[in-house]
Amino acid sequence: MSDFEIIRRELALRLAPPRRLPVEPERIPQAAVALILREAQGLAEALIIKRAERPGDHWSGHLALPGGRAQIEDADLIATATRETYEEVGIDLSDGEFIGQLDLLIPNNPRLPRLEIAPFVAIAPTEFTLNLNSEVARAFWVSIADLKREGRSTHFSMRLGDVINKWPAYHSEGGPIWGITERILTNFLSLLD
Repeated sequence: MSDFEIIRRELALRLAPPRRLPVEPERIPQAAVALILREAQGLAEALIIKRAERPGDHWSGHLALPGGRAQIEDADLIATATRETYEEVGIDLSDGEFIGQLDLLIPNNPRLPRLEIAPFVAIAPTEFTLNLNSEVARAFWVSIADLKREGRSTHFSMRLGDVINKWPAYHSEGGPIWGITERILTNFLSLLD
């Protein structure tokens, strides 16, 4: 049995099923992201994007998962994740499979906008072509086994005023994966033996 199939079985036992969470702009601004898995030579990999550098974007240049803010036209937050993923990287998740949902997150940095983020786990369709839009500078795949084995083995540092802050991060070819994406990956990896 491949690493990918072992991970799928573990997730089937431990991952909360995807729920059709409503878009509720009057309650709180919402977003949805997709942790997209694929099988590559028997191994499980996850898609990571590097957001384009854009003035006014609080997550400009960060490594992230495809996704974005909910729109009132979205039927639910799975529809948000599907739409945003297609817009950003060209993967049509309506041809894939949503296999679960991770815990809702709210950024705990007072410098960031108030936002509730719904992370969904999806399996990439069998065939797709990455087609990055202007919001995405780069996309690459990371090995789930490597993330699990190496853990949060690095950190990300940023100067805020006179203080240099450090956050735990996962190492990747695109740089440190930290912040909200690190929190989502840590939650996801905790489900795997």
